[in-house]
Amino acid sequence: MKTVTNFFIVNLAFGDILMALFCVPTSSISTLILQYWPFGPEVCFIVIYLQAVSVLVSAYTLVAISIDRYIAIMWPLKPRLSKRQAQFLILTVWMLAMIISLPIAIVSKLSQPSKKYERCNQYICAEVWPSMENKYYYSIALLVLQYVIPITVLVFTYTSIAVMVWGKRPPGEAENVRDQRMARSKRKMIKMMVTVVIVFTICWLPLNILNLLMDNNETLESWAGLPFVWMVLHWLAMSHSCYNPVIYCWMNARFRTGFVTAIGHLPGAHRMLRRGRQRDNYNASTMGIPLTGINDSGHSVLRRMNTCTTYISVRRKTNGNHTAPARSASIRNDSFRPVNQPLQRQLVYLESHTEEQL
Repeated sequence: MKTVTNFFIVNLAFGDILMALFCVPTSSISTLILQYWPFGPEVCFIVIYLQAVSVLVSAYTLVAISIDRYIAIMWPLKPRLSKRQAQFLILTVWMLAMIISLPIAIVSKLSQPSKKYERCNQYICAEVWPSMENKYYYSIALLVLQYVIPITVLVFTYTSIAVMVWGKRPPGEAENVRDQRMARSKRKMIKMMVTVVIVFTICWLPLNILNLLMDNNETLESWAGLPFVWMVLHWLAMSHSCYNPVIYCWMNARFRTGFVTAIGHLPGAHRMLRRGRQRDNYNASTMGIPLTGINDSGHSVLRRMNTCTTYISVRRKTNGNHTAPARSASIRNDSFRPVNQPLQRQLVYLESHTEEQL
């Protein structure tokens, strides 16, 4: 599980948890329920600052994941990021997020925007800028750094990957089973990439547009329905943290395996899981689907029913004892053809990495 991609996923999860614990509850209570800030001045600037940091960390981590996959697909012969490089990149992401968000921490304080708050001795937590011009320029910069640049990188990298993997033909002789498996892997990867871009766009674009309108039009703040609209769009943006685990974790085969293993320790769950595996194995065998596994000696075991295809499996150096078919041959001629190594490596990465990460 200690792969470079999983390092990025853990960092993404940490940023999302930070937002869920410190930002969403306080914003909901102060804006929607009480309509004033009850937590004191110290919590005010900390919460707003952490919210900005966590949003930037989430956006830049998505960019790091897309660049890592882009390098692996487009330049398969280049060495991938090492764990130390990934850790340094994660540290850089946090440093950039904290530096970019620093002006928000400086201007965030308690204020009384109207006589109503003065009479009730109540405050709101808000950004109090020296001038509207400074606030507008910073909002433009934040829009570019938090939304425009990440979405541009995501669209470019994932579009390039989709064009590359969809246009490549699997090496070797044409085989229906292998080609179907590769097509399924391509569909999974492209579906995941499209989902990432669409979810990021839908969640963050409305709130960024509203913030820009508020900074450019002072009369909009006097609109009675603004708090409700802002809260709805704010929740929509914060909900992006809820979708990330589904996209990057639940679609990860190793995550699902680890989750099932953890559930198996619960009382009575082991029997239910074993019954489900027996049913899946029976369905797969009756449909002629190859059933592979790893035996006690650590080598790949292949069991195939009702087909005429054999597989030669070799050990791949990954982060676990995992083996995968490297080449295949039909029993009809029992021969192999040499294939282009960069293309083969791209397709092996596509098949194995998609099945593991998706």
